[in-house]
Amino acid sequence: MKKGPALIAHRGLARDYPENTLAAFRAAGACGVDGVELDVQFAACGTPMVIHDASLERTTGRPGFVGRMHATELAEYSAHEPNRLGDRFLGEPLPTLQQASEVLASTGDLTVFIEIKADCLRRHALPAMMERVARDSAVLGDRRVVISFVDEVVQTIRSLSGIRVGWVLPAFHRGVLERARALAPEFLFCDQTLLPVGRAPLPGGDWAWAAFEVTSRSEARQLYARGVTWLESMAPARLRHCSYQPFRK
Repeated sequence: MKKGPALIAHRGLARDYPENTLAAFRAAGACGVDGVELDVQFAACGTPMVIHDASLERTTGRPGFVGRMHATELAEYSAHEPNRLGDRFLGEPLPTLQQASEVLASTGDLTVFIEIKADCLRRHALPAMMERVARDSAVLGDRRVVISFVDEVVQTIRSLSGIRVGWVLPAFHRGVLERARALAPEFLFCDQTLLPVGRAPLPGGDWAWAAFEVTSRSEARQLYARGVTWLESMAPARLRHCSYQPFRK
């Protein structure tokens, strides 16, 4: 039995590699984590692209918006994060979800959390968009979990397929938790800064708690003691060799 929480590489091994890239995902698979999180925006043609921002500026250094461009145009962009990493990873492609899924399918048994961002969603076309997500990530099988802040995404993907789902909490209060119980996701993700202050156990449910962005061992220990069984970090290796006390209700 695993002692301690499961570790998720946030946007791949994003502290040392350009985020949401094939290089970051390969590195995450090699470092012994339990899961990888990636972000999806939609190109104008409907292709799911793996990138966090709707704008291309931060990660490619070039102007433009994902939702206004065709996937063939986006394939010409280098997602090497020049402002943070210089030209070290110049030429690293901006991947499609299908490309990322194929790479991650070959990295052991990692759980892959596919976060659907709201920026490029077209609500009227949500069923078709989620069908495309399911199709392009099919190589991952039951290792994938589709997550989102958008509860309609959670509802839609669940109604269309047997893919597991996770809801990313927009806030932490009674009304949100009641909505979580109605959605009944397999995972609840929460920014750790939104959690109530203190050491009280988090509310239980038929979900697993996951917290982000966890940067220190002290944070990891406290969250695990409160019932968080998945920890998301851009530098997950620093959380691995940590003394965790079993969670007790």
